[in-house]
Amino acid sequence: MDWLREEFVRVEGCTALDAFGGTGAVSHLLSQLGWDVTYNDAFQFNTISARALFSPAKMQLSVADVASILRAIQPHPGFIHATFADLYFTDEENAWLDGFMVALAHVEPACKDLLLHCLFQACLKKRPYNLFHRANLKLRQSQVEVQFGNRTTWEKSFAEHILSTFEEVQQMQPSLGSNIRVTAGGAAEDIAPGYDFVYIDPPYFKRARATESYLSRYHFLEGLARYEEWPLLLDAGDRLRRIQTSTINEWTDKTALIKNIEALIQKHSKAKFALSYVSGEYPSEEELFALFSDNFSHVHLSRRAYGRALSKQKFCDLLLIGEP
Repeated sequence: MDWLREEFVRVEGCTALDAFGGTGAVSHLLSQLGWDVTYNDAFQFNTISARALFSPAKMQLSVADVASILRAIQPHPGFIHATFADLYFTDEENAWLDGFMVALAHVEPACKDLLLHCLFQACLKKRPYNLFHRANLKLRQSQVEVQFGNRTTWEKSFAEHILSTFEEVQQMQPSLGSNIRVTAGGAAEDIAPGYDFVYIDPPYFKRARATESYLSRYHFLEGLARYEEWPLLLDAGDRLRRIQTSTINEWTDKTALIKNIEALIQKHSKAKFALSYVSGEYPSEEELFALFSDNFSHVHLSRRAYGRALSKQKFCDLLLIGEP
């Protein structure tokens, strides 16, 4: 974030689009720098979290309110309990999740978004590796020493994690600007032009092998976000009960990535444009620089080295900024 701040302060303009908004961290940064920001993401779970964090209504619940709601949850062996046994959470936890979703139906929308955001974070905290592209429940329940994760965190209840996340949000929300608009969520290429600055952080692709899609990694959260329609979204033949890929318009075609980026650049042809990517993968740094050079009169490339948990390999983040 400090690196992006250093780069973004040089960009002039008033309106910014964060087209692959994800956690909302970059939207928050742009807001702090004085931009009027539009946040967009293809996933509903991210869109719900962004509404919870950036909504002008903000906090309509107190810690006592949330604690009261959580105490009233009645475990209910419903869809999650029947569908995801022995995959991600225990039977008791699955029944609790069903009960939470039943109770959530009676909560007003703004408060529902905030509670769902807290639930998403709880689900991630209770997962080894914080992902859903493998079952990993047996790893969580085993007695072997683990190199990544924390058994104490895994075994805390959903209610404990939800309340903890709510308190974190309550502390941070006064610092969040009200100049962030959250779209209904959808494909980046569907957003109309008219922004001074467009920032994209699309999915990265491994050069030598297939890359797990974001939907594969976070399908369970997307299902919670779309709970009523979840049974209709499932890939019936998938062992992990993932959502069908056709339901989300994310960029999963490696061979089409350069074409997709160029189409966005041309759609927002009057805007300054920034791309975050990673070096050493597909497409290459040289290919991305050539793409920007073909479409902008001025191109600035910046790099920052970083490391990843569980990897000895060193990586380099790339930031390309093009100006018409």
